Amino acid sequence: MDVSIKINMDRYIFYKRKSSDSEDRQILSLESQDRTIKETTTGFNGFKIISDYEESKSAKAPGRPKFNEMCEKLERGLANYIICWQLNRLARNPVDGGRIIWLVQNYGVKIVTPSKTYGIDDILLMYVEFAMSNQFINDLKKSTTRGLNDKLHAGIAPIRAPIGYYNDVTKKQGLRDILVDDLRFPLVRKMWDLFLSGNYSVPRILDMATNQWGLRQRNGRPFSRTQAFRLFRNVFYTGKYEYKGEIHIGVHQPMITIDEYDKAQKILGNNGGFRLSKHTFAFNNKIIHCTCGSGVTAHERYRKVCSKCHHKYNAVINSLCPKCKTPAPEETWYGCLYHCTRKKNSKCTQPSVKLKDLEEQFDYYISSLTLPSEFIDWVLVRLRKAHEEESRSRDTININLQATLNATTRKLDNLLSKYLSEENKTGEIISDEEYKRQKWLLADQKTKMEESLKGFSKRQDDWLTIAEKALDFARTAQEKFKTASKEEKREMVLSFGLNLTLENRKLYLDLLKPFGKIKEAADRLRDPSEKIEPVQRIDTKGQTFYFDSANPIWGD
Repeated sequence: MDVSIKINMDRYIFYKRKSSDSEDRQILSLESQDRTIKETTTGFNGFKIISDYEESKSAKAPGRPKFNEMCEKLERGLANYIICWQLNRLARNPVDGGRIIWLVQNYGVKIVTPSKTYGIDDILLMYVEFAMSNQFINDLKKSTTRGLNDKLHAGIAPIRAPIGYYNDVTKKQGLRDILVDDLRFPLVRKMWDLFLSGNYSVPRILDMATNQWGLRQRNGRPFSRTQAFRLFRNVFYTGKYEYKGEIHIGVHQPMITIDEYDKAQKILGNNGGFRLSKHTFAFNNKIIHCTCGSGVTAHERYRKVCSKCHHKYNAVINSLCPKCKTPAPEETWYGCLYHCTRKKNSKCTQPSVKLKDLEEQFDYYISSLTLPSEFIDWVLVRLRKAHEEESRSRDTININLQATLNATTRKLDNLLSKYLSEENKTGEIISDEEYKRQKWLLADQKTKMEESLKGFSKRQDDWLTIAEKALDFARTAQEKFKTASKEEKREMVLSFGLNLTLENRKLYLDLLKPFGKIKEAADRLRDPSEKIEPVQRIDTKGQTFYFDSANPIWGD
């Protein structure tokens, strides 16, 4: 050890610490500590400070880098004083507290604070103050744990709200629940709708939400690609939430159903990623499959024909004819072939089909679903009238379902009050296990009742919405398909077709309900033997038959 350092004048180390944990919520900031110590410590301006440390880290456990560095300098004799605001800035755990006491006792280190200077005669006092700091942390931990448990039992998620929701900071700590963000909630739900359709990748949905809808986080920042993938993995949107590896039932408003969440996970796959193609095709292996079981993909070709030697060549990579070097003509020939990927059957011999021929077959299917506008208008009048009559009868059912739901909610509230009561501190009235069991039973019953109530009303409206959309499709689809974009064509096909298969260049598919019935009606309308009289004389029983299977009220 360098003896010359020891006999030199006193040397000081200035140490300030502020933790981001709740332990330091009332503690001065680093800047305030610096100012207060300089203004209130006697003789501060005359101190020879060799190091000035600032640390933003909790002291409830050992392992602070700058604290350790300071102690090493003191052990080497490079300094013999510590300047700090209070002793609890140095340690809140017995390991670091013992290290400071050891330095004071064996190295002659002194600790200067605005109110007192601690030396070897103050060892006992330091033991007491460090013990009080450590006990404060232990009490805080117990209080925090109990508060978290109370929130978990109450169904309040102790997490940061995902986009579409926000944490209610207007309430006291421990009572802050998560509320719906009215501005972003409908946009995030729209993102879920697009993803569940199976027609859009996550990056595409993110681009639309950011650049077309103007979706931003509450801090004004755009949503990232990683956050978008996490969104579709987050069980929070179902009304549940994950905390410390366990799934809990929350009290926040769900955005999607469990079935929709499960469907999203299947779309995402195991790794949650997408293999993005360099090309975008209207129909791919997620829509059409080869008869051998493999998917169907497409191959585009852009060709130029040399005006001099008539050689055909790739228009994308060549600006001159590869054969005679003649400049490429303006006209470009485009071709697109759909063919089997042969992933499941490498020996598949199914031929490719031209995009033009494939679209003609889709046009044929769509034309077979076309109905006269006069007939569609008449059917819609009948359906809306039936829906009005049905709506009157559902009010009574809703009242009964709501009464049962209210009773279950009261039982949950009473159970929580009993569990958290002063009389139940030791679990004499209701144990933790019994509370969890009863809570899960009631919460599950409540969830089912809410879904039944919501689902009942939704089903009443859904059948009319489905019918209106299907009939609107039958009125305008054929014209729309001719000018639709690739994505719009894909959506149109998926709206009426199922199990699309290519075999020997011929497209086969099953029609979704109620399009199968619409096709039957369209065929009958075209059949001369089924000729329809003017609207005023239409026999309703004969013309609404194709809706009977979807809802019995639609038929006479």
